Order: sequence, then C-alpha cells, then structure tokens
Amino acid sequence: MKKNKLFSVIISVLLLGGTCFADVTFSGMAGGSTGFSGIFNKDDSSFNIPFNAFAALQFNFGSWGIFRANMGLSAKNIANENIFEGQDAVLKMNEISLVLTKAGNSIKNYFGFYLGTYEVAGKDEYLQRHLGIEPFTSSVTKSETTLTCGLPLYENYGTGFSYVMDYNNVPGSLGFNLYINLIENSTPQLNFDIRTAWSTKLLTVDFAAGIGAPLQNKAAGTNVILLIDTLYLHGGLSLLLGNQYTHSLLIQGGIQNIAINPGSFEDSFEGIKDFSFIVEPRITSKHFKFRISAYSLPKNQLKDLLYLNDPLGADVNFYSDAIPVKNNNMTAGCHIIGSFSDESLISAITNEFDFTKMNSFNAYITPYLIFPVANGQLEIMGQFGACNILESMYFTGKIKAGYRKTF
Repeated sequence: MKKNKLFSVIISVLLLGGTCFADVTFSGMAGGSTGFSGIFNKDDSSFNIPFNAFAALQFNFGSWGIFRANMGLSAKNIANENIFEGQDAVLKMNEISLVLTKAGNSIKNYFGFYLGTYEVAGKDEYLQRHLGIEPFTSSVTKSETTLTCGLPLYENYGTGFSYVMDYNNVPGSLGFNLYINLIENSTPQLNFDIRTAWSTKLLTVDFAAGIGAPLQNKAAGTNVILLIDTLYLHGGLSLLLGNQYTHSLLIQGGIQNIAINPGSFEDSFEGIKDFSFIVEPRITSKHFKFRISAYSLPKNQLKDLLYLNDPLGADVNFYSDAIPVKNNNMTAGCHIIGSFSDESLISAITNEFDFTKMNSFNAYITPYLIFPVANGQLEIMGQFGACNILESMYFTGKIKAGYRKTF
C-alpha cells in the first residue's frame, strides 16, 4: 500500500512537471519474445509456449531531472492460459526512479531516488548513461525479455538513494548507493555501495563494491532496539581490454553474500553460491567475428536467458553483423555451447577440475538471425540440445522470436 501511494505521488509530480515546464522530452522502449520449447525422449517430456514482454519509458525534464520506469512480464507457458495469473506468471516493476541533475564547471551531479534495480553492476546502463559508450557486455547473456545483454554481478533490488558525479574533463565517474532491501524472513538489510567507471580507447573498467547489514530487532529471542551481528560483502567488476572494433578481452566477475561474523571471515571457496564469472576473448575481422566465452553463473540468473540453460560452461559464437539488407545490415550467427547443469566454477575448483567427477554434461547448437524491422530489431533463434550425454541422454529444443523497438 505504501509503495502504491509513493507511485501515485511520483506520477502526480511528473504530470505537474509536464504542465509547468515546456522543455520535456519522452523516449521509450518495448518488446518481448515468445516461441516453443520442449523436452523429448524422456519420461517427463514437456511442451511449453513461454512468453516475455517489457516496457520502459523515460521523461527528460530539461536539464534538471529524469524520470524512468521499467516493467516486465514473464510466463513459462501461455498454453495453460496463465499469462496474467498463476505461479508461473510474473509481473514485475523493475525500476521506478527520479534523478535530479546539476551541472558544475568540472563535474555533473546526479541525485537519484529509486525503487527496484538501478544501474545494475554487470549491465551496460551505467556506462551508457554516464560515459556515453556503446554496450559491450557478452551476447551470451542476452535476456529473452528485453533482448539486451548483461547479468547482475550482485543483486541490488531495493529502495534507495544514489549519487554519481561525472567528470567533464576526463572519461570517468564516481558515486555511491544507499538502499534497503528484504532478505530471508523479510528482514530489512541496509546496503552501502561505492562505484566507479572509466573508459579510454583501449580500456574500459566498471567496478562496484559494498556491504550489507541486516537490521534485526531480536537477540536470543529477546526484543532489542537494533541488532547487527553479521555483515555481507558484495562486489562486481567489468573489464574490457581493447574495444568493440579490435581484438579484445572481456572479463566480468561478481560475488555476494560473503558473511563477516564477529571473529570470523569466509576464507575458503566451499559454500559460496552467489558467484558470477565470464571471460571472453574476442576476435574481430572485416566480415566475421568470433567470441569464445567461459562462464559460471548462479542458477537463479538463468531463467531469463535466451541462449544459456546451465550454470557452468563454454560457448563459441561466430557471426557476421555486416550482411546488407536494403539500407541496413543484418546479423547471422551460431552459438555452440557445452555446459554442466549441476556444477559451478566453485565446485570445479573443489574437484580440482577433474571432469570425471562432474556429471550432467549438455551440448547445444543455436543458430540465430537479427535483422531490422520497422525501426526495431527482430531476432529469430532455434536451439537443439543433447542433454545428460554421459549418462542417460535425452534431447531438448526451442524456437523463439523476439522484437525490440525504441521510440
């Protein structure tokens, strides 16, 4: 109820601002995907028609303010008529934010107030907004909802305040976030993050780190005013050596929920689950491009990915994005993926990379096309998978089409 009232206040302020200030511009983006997916030659064979959609909008109020809203809808199977209801359907407000801007002689200041996720570490939003560079995150992390790339290197969903200063004379920015989210048992957690990003011709770096403090009101069953007995570290790094037009190397890594208890600190890999890692050498030629990716991702981040199905694996993506179509170019390529459904980089390290101890090996081939349609982008992909190859093999398949348009 409180959030609904806050949304109403924000919308009222926006409508009032639109009538009081003439210098207001609007932009937005919308799209989604649907298709068919299934499991074959297995006792629990299934067939689904997944559906995903999103809408995002932005109001620019002259030079003093920016309002953004972003929401998404996902349903695992619309064949069951549960597109707007049921446990398999999710309608989520990803972001509502109001950013006040103030320009100075050497820096530009951004004061942000938000609900949801805001300029997630691991995605391109922060670098695009503050440094004005093109997206560079790995295409293997493409979302089937937004058809954009990138994954959160740690979760920052909550209600909070952000301050960022962009330097006018050098290509860099520095800022912090202060936000509250809910963790297990609806316990509020106060988080403080620091973030900085820099970009040059042959180097781009985006680094964020922070600490979370669960705020409890009971100690050994007794009510207290405030108890903080554990702190949790989190952080993420995106590093691009080279640029989009040369041979390059992308490295991303993130971790969260590293507990700091009184007198102790997590000093081993065992038990660490919330760990993300991608390393991707990129080879660029005039007509073709190659991306070789090795990745380890938390399982809970896989549910919205277009190409990936498993948390640990490697991908070879070869494609051409310079195929002429009328007055524009289309992209044609193919992902070849080998992955493990029940492993992670942490478990691989624990097993000393002994692959005989690792099971549930899967292989996928995924051709795709991306081409311009009505001032937007249409992507069509198909995927054939051979799963559990080392034990009792079965097959999976999916065909999906997605469209994204900016207006």
